Amino acid sequence: MPVTQPEWFSDLDAWWSPAVGEDVARHVEPVGIDDHIRLHVRCSSSAWRTQTRLLGTSLTARVNELLAPKTKITGIVIQAASGALPQVIRDRWPDIVGEDLADQVEPTMLGAQGQELCTLAVSAEARDEAGRRAPEILARIRELIGEGCAITRWSPSSLLPVVVLVTGSPEVTDRQAVEDVLLQIWHDTVQVAGTEHTLILEHGCETAVDRFVSEWVGRLELPDDVGLISAPMAADTAHHYDQAARLRDQQLTARRPDLCVAIVRHASEVLPLEKQASAAGIPVQRVLLP
Repeated sequence: MPVTQPEWFSDLDAWWSPAVGEDVARHVEPVGIDDHIRLHVRCSSSAWRTQTRLLGTSLTARVNELLAPKTKITGIVIQAASGALPQVIRDRWPDIVGEDLADQVEPTMLGAQGQELCTLAVSAEARDEAGRRAPEILARIRELIGEGCAITRWSPSSLLPVVVLVTGSPEVTDRQAVEDVLLQIWHDTVQVAGTEHTLILEHGCETAVDRFVSEWVGRLELPDDVGLISAPMAADTAHHYDQAARLRDQQLTARRPDLCVAIVRHASEVLPLEKQASAAGIPVQRVLLP
């Protein structure tokens, strides 16, 4: 569906940045409005697409507050493409940013209508060092692309989120035991990655464990600067259930999460998502509940 940019659209500082905050604005860029008055956006990574999808309703309400009375959007559509990052930047990234940072900071997209380079960093140290080198990095990019280069700004890197798949046996119904596991996952993430990394718990929508994950995160009522997200993903009901669940599990593992946690009642039980993760080379942690 084609999108257009009405007259009010270009003033992003008046409605988009205040609506989503600086961190989101660096990695989620408005593209245009379609015939159904839905706002189309593109995101710098699958993790940001997940976060935007989860925040869709609240973002729509906030945008409408700031746009009133000019217009009222009916929803947010997340485009699959992540942005027009010139291939030469990816190809020459070690030369641009330095060999020591090339695998620590990843170029993701161009924001601010193609003027700002957005990146993700694996650590706060890598993020800060890349920020110090930003003037040199931008100069090298301009040399590579030439006079037509529109990139003039460096977007401070966000940190890569920690993504954990959570799957549970249909026989697991002990809410407290599941919440104890989730709390341990969160604690371990903070210990290993630090407090600045967002923890995304991806899971299905079928079992009590799936419900416990969503309800636990929602009940915590965390402040905005604490990154903990429940990301449920339903199986596509257009397919037979078993096939739909298998396709969904393939999509979850294809995004290369950091860990899969399988909560089971019997040592011999192997859950479908756990099996998919193991086959994809994703570390699996099994938790046997009594």
